[in-house]
Amino acid sequence: MLIKTKVKMNKGFSKILFLQFLILICFAFILFGCGKKGPPVPPRQITPPTVKDLTGDIEGDSLNLTWTIPERKEFIKSGAEGFFVYRSKTLLSEPDCKGCPVLFSRVADIPIEVKSSGDLDKDKIIYNETLEKGNRYIYKVTVYVKGITSRDSNYVDFVFK
Repeated sequence: MLIKTKVKMNKGFSKILFLQFLILICFAFILFGCGKKGPPVPPRQITPPTVKDLTGDIEGDSLNLTWTIPERKEFIKSGAEGFFVYRSKTLLSEPDCKGCPVLFSRVADIPIEVKSSGDLDKDKIIYNETLEKGNRYIYKVTVYVKGITSRDSNYVDFVFK
């Protein structure tokens, strides 16, 4: 004995049209699911202030880099921990490469000393280094806070013969 059953669809939809509609809806959810696609974005963090007045003075074979602490109130509020000093050192005998990226290496970590009153110990920071003749030097400084660094300071660029 054979039993035939009929499935009735509401408002005149046929089975094929209904399945096509379901497939289209599923495809739309997969394609447009949760909005704009892109890499994950970390939560907003306060960027430390940037050093803008880096200067260098040479006395004999010693370099003194000097800069002031940027935007005191913002600096303390951001919880800044210190400064990184970076140096690029190339021999003068090497050919000059216009357009090549400058490769820096970190040469110093200068922590910030904050008094118990919450004020900074001094206004200017000084970094000393002995230079070697026959090199071109480029220096920059960044401020760091809990793993976040500021933008680069201005560069100090000179040749030491």
